[in-house]
Amino acid sequence: MHTITIGFIGTGRIAKALIAGLVRDNNNEISGYDKDPAVADAVCKEFGITRKNSMSELVQSANCIVLAVKPYQIETVLEELRRELRPDQLLISVAAGITSEFIRTRSLEEMHVIRVMPNTPAFVGEGMTVVSRGKCATDADLAQAEKIFSAIGKVAVLDEIHMDAATAVSGSGPAYMFHIIDALAEGGKQCGLSDDEAVTLSAQTMLGAAKLVLESQKKPAALIKDVTTPGGTTEAGLHQMEAHNVRQAMIDTVTAAAQRSVELKQ
Repeated sequence: MHTITIGFIGTGRIAKALIAGLVRDNNNEISGYDKDPAVADAVCKEFGITRKNSMSELVQSANCIVLAVKPYQIETVLEELRRELRPDQLLISVAAGITSEFIRTRSLEEMHVIRVMPNTPAFVGEGMTVVSRGKCATDADLAQAEKIFSAIGKVAVLDEIHMDAATAVSGSGPAYMFHIIDALAEGGKQCGLSDDEAVTLSAQTMLGAAKLVLESQKKPAALIKDVTTPGGTTEAGLHQMEAHNVRQAMIDTVTAAAQRSVELKQ
């Protein structure tokens, strides 16, 4: 099987999650560079990947380069890399709000660019990564990106026009789910459960509910009906959610995050 040489520029949390998944595949040769040598040393030592001393050194050795830096750092990084990049390389960006066209025009006009939006459940192999192709990217580039990110969970291919929505739903979504788990657990504690008991019950319930949605042929609304007995406990709880307009609050949460993703591009 063809070996993919993958170089990470930036070895922070998302890069680390990706690397953890990728090292399980012996067909990958992975290297990393970080402006903080201590961070790079720690990640490279933990996962047994090659540490590069400069971005230039990394780019020269990789046929796939993952830009795992903050959005505000992208332009500076691309300015430094422009003379090093080759048209036959694949450039993958995980920076929120930064378009593939922005990356292409500030690197090489013919650069193959794939834009992705992973999320933090990648750390436990349950990530949801959205992938979109840039102007010059090929079917083979898209397939390679899908293969890379399938190492950390599920992958969905969307047109880039939908990336702001994807960022709001799956990119930022784990924080909203943690908020719900925390609130559910707090309710459990107020009803007499210990902290550990309440968190375990709440988190496993969310995990199971999510799996049921993914594996069932039913929509969430139908699943709600399945678990709700007229006059029962679930109905009493749902009435409180309706009274506090929880559904609309979640919709507004997503739209606010999507709007912020749009603003980051401006």
